[in-house]
Amino acid sequence: MEKTITQIKIAVVGPESSGKTTLCKQLCETLNCEWVPEFARTHLNENTSYNRHDLDFMLKQQLLSENTYNHPILICDGDPISFKVWSQYKFGSTSEYIEQMILDSDYNHYLLLRPDLPYEDDPLRENSSLKNRLELFALFKKELNKFNLKHSIISGSNEIRLNVALNSLRQQKII
Repeated sequence: MEKTITQIKIAVVGPESSGKTTLCKQLCETLNCEWVPEFARTHLNENTSYNRHDLDFMLKQQLLSENTYNHPILICDGDPISFKVWSQYKFGSTSEYIEQMILDSDYNHYLLLRPDLPYEDDPLRENSSLKNRLELFALFKKELNKFNLKHSIISGSNEIRLNVALNSLRQQKII
């Protein structure tokens, strides 16, 4: 299925255990729209060992998944910025492919989630300490600013986050 020209794409990004998937689900329910789940989670459930080059494959699959949806509003649980931050933090570098995909991105807005929710243990998560998650948050913020990408910082409980996200998207005239 081919994407419509008027599709609004919102990327939900942030450190591990910051409520991204929960917010994606809440936004989809509230806005009656589509949600692209995080491909990396599916992939890593089957392939727990990976290297920096595997991130390119996972990003390609994430972007291919996005292109299968043809709804006016699309919520994306993952994007090229997420892969850049992940690659930088884990491996100390980023591939040219990830860098190019950031430049080619067409997200209308990013919702950057602050890691202020209680950490939820998950076998796929690698950064359980608040210190690590705050470092990741700072990297996300730095990259969004570096590429001059429109974003809002979302914090608070899951109930508050939904309202803050919706208000931010309305103020920015995204929805």
